[in-house]
Amino acid sequence: MTEVDPLTRLVAIADCTRLMVEYGLRLDHGVAVSTAELFTEDGAWRSNTIDAVGQAQLKAFFQRRADLTDRLTRHVVTNIAVDVLDEDHARARSYAVEIRGDRGADGLAEDTRPAVVGDYKDKLVKVDGRWLFTERLVEISFKRSTEVFMESSSS
Repeated sequence: MTEVDPLTRLVAIADCTRLMVEYGLRLDHGVAVSTAELFTEDGAWRSNTIDAVGQAQLKAFFQRRADLTDRLTRHVVTNIAVDVLDEDHARARSYAVEIRGDRGADGLAEDTRPAVVGDYKDKLVKVDGRWLFTERLVEISFKRSTEVFMESSSS
């Protein structure tokens, strides 16, 4: 790691943390397709069933999420640890809890149990003054017994 002055390090940590929060906000509040904008051109979102690399695949993946209009989600991210490697590179790790369910007749989801709990392992880079994901690795540790994971699309 290159030595980074304390103020630059604190600002980078705050900006990276905000990026991680913004990711969940976009998925949870009807603008999931725009989540791809939080990744570099060659960025990647990876899990045990999805490997979306580059803006075209990321947009397609997040569009699939946006198309699930009956799904209500809340992404809760905690235990965020950001390591600033230099002024333009960082890595982060956090716990992720996703609460989700299908909307009922009243527009609310009833099942409040977490659907999945796991870790985000992120690689981040600063591009034109803005922090972006170069890679978001999702490692699931717990899931509801009824949970079915989204898989890579064949298209």
